[in-house]
Amino acid sequence: MRMSVNTSSISASSPSLLENFIKKCLLSKLNIETIEFLNKKLTDFNKQGITYIEDRKCNFDVEIGRDMLRDFDKDDLNTFILWSGDSDFADPIAQLMEDKKKIFLFATAREVSYELNEMNIPVFDIKKIKEFICWPKEIPQNIKDKIVGA
Repeated sequence: MRMSVNTSSISASSPSLLENFIKKCLLSKLNIETIEFLNKKLTDFNKQGITYIEDRKCNFDVEIGRDMLRDFDKDDLNTFILWSGDSDFADPIAQLMEDKKKIFLFATAREVSYELNEMNIPVFDIKKIKEFICWPKEIPQNIKDKIVGA
């Protein structure tokens, strides 16, 4: 992604360009001298012919979804475990569910997307990971029920 650092249309004291790079909670704590200093550094970039910077966007979710379906195509896997609550995984998970695959979701319970919550797949709160790494006899019955019933 190209992000503009072109200072030609802003005043030296304006935080508007910096808002693209610095969180507002931090930017609001900076004094005018710091904002002017940072804008001057961006102006120096402009004088060198640099009017934008490139920020690579990570497509990790897409890659994971692709790998899930690639593994599904091998048809020798019956269980999928996903460590994310991101809605980007709703379509691959729907496909896996349609084909009767077991799916377990590990995520922070409050951060599971609406789309995934609606799919009624077992969600294990990663903040309670101890329940999943202890000996089977130590696993609470409600967790055993989720595992067996899925």
